[in-house]
Order: sequence, then C-alpha cells, then structure tokens
Amino acid sequence: MKTESAAAPVSQFGLLRRERFMPLFLTQLGGAFNDNFYKSALLMLFTYGGIERWGLSIDVINNLVAATLIVPFLLFAPVASQYADKFEKARFIRAIKVAEIAIMGLGALALWLHSAALLVFVLFLTGTQSACFSPLKYAILPQHLSEKELTGGNGLLHTGTSVAIFLGMIAGTVALSVAGGIWWVAFGALLIAWLGWRASVKIPVAPPMDPELRLERNPYRQTLRSIGCARENAMVFWCIIASSWYWFLGSVYLTQLPNFTRAVLSGASAVVSLLLILFLVGICLGALLCARLSRGAVEPALVPLGALLVLIFGLDLAWAGQAFAQAHPPPGADQLHPLLAMLGWPSAWRVMADVLMLGVAGGVYVVPLSALIQSRSRPAHRAQVIGAGNVINALFMVAASLVGLGVLGLLGWSIPQLFLVVMALHAVLCLWVFWRQPEFLTRFRERFLPVRQ
Repeated sequence: MKTESAAAPVSQFGLLRRERFMPLFLTQLGGAFNDNFYKSALLMLFTYGGIERWGLSIDVINNLVAATLIVPFLLFAPVASQYADKFEKARFIRAIKVAEIAIMGLGALALWLHSAALLVFVLFLTGTQSACFSPLKYAILPQHLSEKELTGGNGLLHTGTSVAIFLGMIAGTVALSVAGGIWWVAFGALLIAWLGWRASVKIPVAPPMDPELRLERNPYRQTLRSIGCARENAMVFWCIIASSWYWFLGSVYLTQLPNFTRAVLSGASAVVSLLLILFLVGICLGALLCARLSRGAVEPALVPLGALLVLIFGLDLAWAGQAFAQAHPPPGADQLHPLLAMLGWPSAWRVMADVLMLGVAGGVYVVPLSALIQSRSRPAHRAQVIGAGNVINALFMVAASLVGLGVLGLLGWSIPQLFLVVMALHAVLCLWVFWRQPEFLTRFRERFLPVRQ
C-alpha cells in the first residue's frame, strides 16, 4: 500500500506553510516547551525551599529529576512504537496530547497541594508522554514529506525543539520568581497543552504501516524486537549509534558548561547564560544549514563533516579554556569576571567562538542521521526502529553521566581534561562507525573532495 507522501517538494521554510508539516511542528514545540517548563519550575521549588526535599541535597534532587525523565524512554518508547506502526498515527498523536492536558491538570493539583511526591510523579508522566510521542513524530515525517524534504524537515524540527526546550527552561525559572508563580506554572502548562492538542487536530492522516503487527506488551521483549528491527539494515543501526553519540555529547556539554564557566573561566552567571545561548544558536544554525549543504537529498556526507568539526572545536574549547584560565586568573577570593570585562579579552572570544561552532557542528552531524534513519528503515517497522533509537539514546545519556562522574569525581581531573577525554572517545566512535559503514566516507570524498581529472 502506498503511504509515502507524493506531494511536490517545497523549500525548507516553505514547509512551515504546509498543513502536512506545520501542525506537527507546533505540536512538538508545545510538548518540548511544557516538559522543560514544568521540570524547571519543579527544580526551582526544590532549590529555593518552596517544597519538601526529603532531606536530600539539591545535587541528588537534580539527578533524581534527570532519571525521572530518562527512565520512561527505556520503559515505554519501544512499547509505544509498535502502536505507531500498527495504528493510524495522527489519531494516536491526538490521544497523547489529550493525555498531556490531563497530566498538566494533575500537575496543577500537585502544585496546589505542595506535594513533592505527586510533583515528581507528574514529571514521570510527562516523560512517559514524551517517550510515547517521540517514535510517532519521526515516523510520521516520511509519510508527509518527500525524501527531498526530509533533511529540511528534520532540521526545522530539531531547531524548533531546541528553541522550545530553552524557552521552557527560562519560563519555568522566571515564573516562580514572581508573585503567585505556582499558578502561572499551572495555568501556563495547561494552556500550552491545550494549544498543542489544537495543533494536533490538523495533522493529516498517516495510515498504519503494518496493521497486522502482533502487539508485544512486555517492555523487555519489545525492546529486543525493536532493536532487531533496527539491525535489519546495517546503515540504519549504525546511524542510531552515531545519533545516540550526539546525545552523549549534548549531555556532557550542557551539564558541564555552567561549571566550566565558574571553575575554569571564573565567569559570572551572565557568562553561563551567554555560552548556553551561543550553544543553542549554533545547534539551530547547523540544523538549518543541512538542507542547503545536502542540496535537497538525504546526504551521508554531512555526517563525517559534522563529526570532524565537532572534533576540531571540541578540542579547541578544552585548550581555549585552559589558556584563558592561565591568562585571566580570578580577580580575587570568591570573585568572578563580569561579562562586560570578559568581552574585552580576545581569549574569551575564542571560547565563545568554540562554543558556537561546536553547536553548529552538532547540528550538521545529527540532522542527516535522523533523515537516514527515516528514509532507510523498512516503513512497516519505522516507528519501532525509532523506538529502539530512543532506548539507545537514553543509555548513552546515562553513560555520559558515568563518564563525567568517573573523570571528575574518581580521577579528580579538570573539566578541560574531561572535554579532551570526550573528544578522544568521539574520534574512536566515529572512526568505528565510518569503518563499519564506508558509505559515509565514500560520500564525503565524492561530495567535498572531488578528484579533478
């Protein structure tokens, strides 16, 4: 049965005017915003004493919150993915958005009761809802977009998600800094959930790809089955491994940038905000740049390009941080460099350029991997393949935390040394992937290193 989109290809930004893309784009933005809006508000409540912490330190609470959001992807993404292959996807998405409204209603009740346990449970439910939605949003794209539009569509989706996550984090923090903050959070979360549902109503029908699929309700067995679907095509499987490495890198840098700024650069909090914004802007620029670099194709050549740029700017960020620390020691005990002072130093601009370009490189690296997974997966199993990817992504993010703990905690090394270790691992993993799938380097040579006759 023909289910893939037969629409004439349009430009990347032209997709934002098409009903086959824009409603899904807005639905995803709302979900990503709400997850981080609620999470940030919850962390503010724990951090500033607005709610009982069960005698735990804020560092333990931060890890608890992170685990509460990761565990659902391990448990529920593979199970939900089979439903996405078996049933009509747009209707499934609407059901998930209705569930989000109910979850945010329960969150409002938890805020009113000031119940820490209920708030954490609601956070777990938001993670579960996201785990169920993730295979759907990526599996539905190839049914509504042509192959020439996949890279551009993924770039827009990745950009929008990154911006929504960032804005959600800011909004959750700001909301609780004003009078009646918990009610702003409760009302805002419900409003965004409702708007997300309204957008989902306009998502076009996406027929089931495997209506006869036998459902497996055991999460462990379904995870194995999903991984088996991913391994049917070697290119798809190695794209998942490479994509999961992106989440490893993102977890390391987003976790360590604040402390890198404080401990290595001796920069004030405004410097942290600037570096995080530069990292976000870089990711968005890189993701959007992929459509132009790929020339409307699903292009494996971009992956080695992105990986090489990550290595270059990742290494230089570690060296630039060390050079800055030597040239500009802390102005005094418990004193930090203000942002305006740092902007006058060339060594600070080198750090900022590295952070920006590291984000650009990450965007160039990951977007073609998503498009390759979508285009080369067997349509009947596409959502299950993406569900397997969600599980592997989560495991890589857990591994990132363990590497950080081992290097910084057990070995007692510095954050620049951690960055160097991560870049060494990056080089090894990427070379391993490119060795197992030579098409990456073959296309890179053909696309960027043409042989002149």
